[in-house]
Amino acid sequence: MNAHSHPAARPILKVQGIEKAFGAIKAVNGVSFEVYPGEILGLLGPNGSGKSTLFNCILGQLRPSAGSVEINGRNVDGVRPADLSLMGIGRTFQQLSVFPKMSVLDNVILAGQEHEGTMFSRLFGAPDAGLTEKAEQLIEFFRLTPYRNTPAGSLSYGQQKLVDAAMAFMAG
Repeated sequence: MNAHSHPAARPILKVQGIEKAFGAIKAVNGVSFEVYPGEILGLLGPNGSGKSTLFNCILGQLRPSAGSVEINGRNVDGVRPADLSLMGIGRTFQQLSVFPKMSVLDNVILAGQEHEGTMFSRLFGAPDAGLTEKAEQLIEFFRLTPYRNTPAGSLSYGQQKLVDAAMAFMAG
């Protein structure tokens, strides 16, 4: 049974009628979709079709001309990108953000340390900030377990994108 057929399922992301115009040019024209727990949604289109503009509207980096965005049932129109990050909304970019000489595990732990604890706990706490277990779960989820101790830079581009995604998920 998929999430859509379950009557209690609520989308974690709901985008309704997003439009973004720059003067007379409409970069995004009425895009709507929903993403349910456990679902992966892909967005395909040629260069210049508005994909990045749409994501920038969803992530609060651009204010949509029309439409709304809800995360877990909460309207997030006007919420700052930093606050969305605290709600667990993040993104990866075409340009990879992995540290090539560090292992996959260390990359994922490092990404989580930015969002955990205080400066004191980072300086004097456990070297992994207590994040190894969570990092291991994400590495398994993204099917990277065989590469756990491999330097990220030696992986294929596709595998590095998976590491990049795991790093983005470390924020929650």
